[in-house]
Amino acid sequence: MVTTQQRITSVSIALPHILPFFIGEFMKEHPNVHIKQYTGSAAAMKKQLEDGEIDFCISMRPIEGREIEWMTLLDEEIFLSVPPDHKLAHRSSVHLNEVCNEVFSNRPMGYDFRDLTNQFCSEAGFIPHTPIELEEAGAILRLIELGLGISFTPQLSLLQENLPKTVQIPITAPRCRRHIGLAWHKGRYFSQAATDLHQFSVRFFKHIALTYFDDQSVGD
Repeated sequence: MVTTQQRITSVSIALPHILPFFIGEFMKEHPNVHIKQYTGSAAAMKKQLEDGEIDFCISMRPIEGREIEWMTLLDEEIFLSVPPDHKLAHRSSVHLNEVCNEVFSNRPMGYDFRDLTNQFCSEAGFIPHTPIELEEAGAILRLIELGLGISFTPQLSLLQENLPKTVQIPITAPRCRRHIGLAWHKGRYFSQAATDLHQFSVRFFKHIALTYFDDQSVGD
């Protein structure tokens, strides 16, 4: 007999663009499962796991802890996004130090993605001038479409539906990628629903997630 508790699972995930597709595909396969979704920084996710508030988290950086297990789900490329009429828009690739004097739009300081992209710029030898800070990644791409600077865009943010008219250029140096991974507490009991979510997460990011990606917007 399947109890109500076995049909409940919880996950914290910080990928707003892919979240509806992730939840939607999971519910197609498991329509009777009750799923609770949370969001937060890597530090907040770690605390949620340690406190037993969630079964899993899907993060953009490793969640580390003595009782925490973390596995890579996807090695995701991060592109440089520019307006269609930008001087680099025709390029098939770019070195990041070529845009050291450009104006950037990005997430506010303290966001994991902002920390990561600032690290890329540091490796390229500069501190990015970022006068525009927005929490919504889609709004950042809209600003780029309007010619208000350039930005970094992870692959899974380039969804096929309603994508702003921007050009994504692969960055050859430094290597601009991030690891999306799944983390859980080693000592936590997993319901059948949680086990199903774990298996689905691996399959989704291996076989399904990139089907939503619009590769037509990436420079040739």
